[in-house]
Amino acid sequence: MLKKILSLLAPAETTPNPDRIPLAAAVLLLEIAHADGDFSADEEKLIQEVLQQRFALNTEMCKELLQLAEDAKKHSSDLHQFTSLVNRHFSQPEKEEIIESFWHLAFADGRLDAHEEAMLRQLGSLIGLSHRQFIDAKIKVRNELSVKK
Repeated sequence: MLKKILSLLAPAETTPNPDRIPLAAAVLLLEIAHADGDFSADEEKLIQEVLQQRFALNTEMCKELLQLAEDAKKHSSDLHQFTSLVNRHFSQPEKEEIIESFWHLAFADGRLDAHEEAMLRQLGSLIGLSHRQFIDAKIKVRNELSVKK
């Protein structure tokens, strides 16, 4: 398994391995879910839904991807390798969608932890979103979920 992780995390070639993009998204989602020190079943379910919908994965593929993402997360020293893939391969509207997914995850337990928000700020910046886009996504998701500040 470590060999597969290392191959997915290897420096990008001119033609990127398409498996690296879902892995990058999964790692970032897991980072947010773990940011407050509590990884709940609701957060895990939401991550699976986002990945299955976004990347057309079946349940088994999603479980395998999440296992690879957990391992990659443990063995990585920073988020740049993952955010750079999102930054290069997602359009601006897709980046806005993914930050909304990140906000849904942060609000999954009905409250926004300071560590989650700090992580989201960092990720928003690293994937090339403006502060306005970041805040608009937060407000949109908060309103959808009727979450109080």
